[in-house]
Amino acid sequence: MLRASAEANKLTINLNAIADSSLNSGVENGDVLLAFADAVTGGDHGRLIEARANLLDKMGPGPLVQSAAIAANFSMNDRAANATGIPMESIFLKGSEKYRTALGINNFASAHNTLKN
Repeated sequence: MLRASAEANKLTINLNAIADSSLNSGVENGDVLLAFADAVTGGDHGRLIEARANLLDKMGPGPLVQSAAIAANFSMNDRAANATGIPMESIFLKGSEKYRTALGINNFASAHNTLKN
């Protein structure tokens, strides 16, 4: 979604920053958003509190709520897809092959269901 959104808005982004936080994503406040995303998916509650406070400080309450809602929605969608074993359609597999490989997404345990097609 980020890649398609960036292309539609003629923005240059670096998706490799998703896997390597030392890189600049090209997204305004990308470092803050990535730290929040990492904290949301991690197991360190203190880190989540810190990332949430940093996002609120740098971006405000609206973006904090939006970011939390987006993270929750992605988690729900992934869990539902994994639970039902929904494979990704081949057209989407082909279109995402380059960045899935670059980010190591194919190595995730849940990729087994995605790559069935």
